[in-house]
Amino acid sequence: MSAVRDILCDLAELGATLRPNGDRLILRAGPRAIPATLVGRIRQAKAELLVTLDSHPAAAPDLLAPLFKPVPSASGEPDVRQPCAARRGRVERRPGAFVHFCSECGAWGAYGYGVSLHASRLGRWYCAEHRPRSSGAA
Repeated sequence: MSAVRDILCDLAELGATLRPNGDRLILRAGPRAIPATLVGRIRQAKAELLVTLDSHPAAAPDLLAPLFKPVPSASGEPDVRQPCAARRGRVERRPGAFVHFCSECGAWGAYGYGVSLHASRLGRWYCAEHRPRSSGAA
């Protein structure tokens, strides 16, 4: 199970998705390219990924949940999943956490652009509804 969890974590970091379709896996890239090494790991773990994803339709969030701690809302602000104009574009490092909110609505932003923590570039973050999409996306 740790190989599946590691793969799903790596895909989530890239903003990519993986879903079963019969005996195949449908892999969709996010804003960043999927490295060939990760594609190779997906191929190696295909059988385990199919079983896990088929038997648990919402497996990815369930498998990743233990890896992420809830981020408390600042005093007087709504839950982090709710839009909040005061939080729009907020990006900060807190002890033990990296906090980032959608630049458009202020809800938790899971999709980062121009981010390189190693180079101290915090980038811009967006929720799923407001994340930039390529012009060719359907």
